[in-house]
Amino acid sequence: MDKEKKTRIWELDFLRGFAIIMMVWDHLMYDFKSLPYWFSNYSTIENNIVEFLADFGTLYWNSALRAGGHYVFVFLFLVISGISFNFSRSNLKRSLRFLTFAMGITGVTLLVEFLSGGFLRVTIIFGIIHLFALGTFLTWLCRKIWNNDLFILAMGLGIIGLGIFFQFWDMHYYSSVTIGNIFPLILGIKGYGADYFGIAPFAGAIMVGSALGKVLYPYKQSLLPKLDRAWSKPVEAVGRKAFVIFIVHQVVLFLLVVGVMYLVGYRI
Repeated sequence: MDKEKKTRIWELDFLRGFAIIMMVWDHLMYDFKSLPYWFSNYSTIENNIVEFLADFGTLYWNSALRAGGHYVFVFLFLVISGISFNFSRSNLKRSLRFLTFAMGITGVTLLVEFLSGGFLRVTIIFGIIHLFALGTFLTWLCRKIWNNDLFILAMGLGIIGLGIFFQFWDMHYYSSVTIGNIFPLILGIKGYGADYFGIAPFAGAIMVGSALGKVLYPYKQSLLPKLDRAWSKPVEAVGRKAFVIFIVHQVVLFLLVVGVMYLVGYRI
């Protein structure tokens, strides 16, 4: 049996699942707020429910709740991923596997944007999966250099501090990607695309999680075993399938939203 399956800790699955659920909600709100821009006849059809959803999505997307909460759940997901780093048999293989998927995401989104004539600006150059792959690799590399938790913690906090210095919450975005700007884009100095997460500060959260995991879970056992009951199982299940859900949910949400809109008369 795979070591990761043996050492699953319910509260980590639960927190990861909760973060993924909030991410799906966030992307659904993005789809709702985009309805007036996606459909050419939006203004000619009066549908109170659709207009309410579009207004609600816009209100949420522009709110302080979304601006702050978005980063809270991203950091939660990455810290939990860093803790889980300590349970993996081969983080090098893990990072390369995720990098392969990340490159696939870039290829598919480039193709979709090209086929839409640029109407759907969905190209992802350095999204959360790219960040997760490179952040996992950097954590693995740092532990190879010096497998010391204080060193890993210091590196993680330093990377987070660098992101704060660059004001990652108020990132300026490139209009295009070139050989000349790819390094600052990956580092986190400037962004690109709808799904963008630079090394600074986000890779630092993975390193911090790895260091904390050694302290919190030295025996790879749950800290709260008595709370592991039926109430948490649905969210735990989401946490166990977090990667699959992340890969497929955006396509599923988009197809569902567009399909329903077509049924009620809207056209792209």
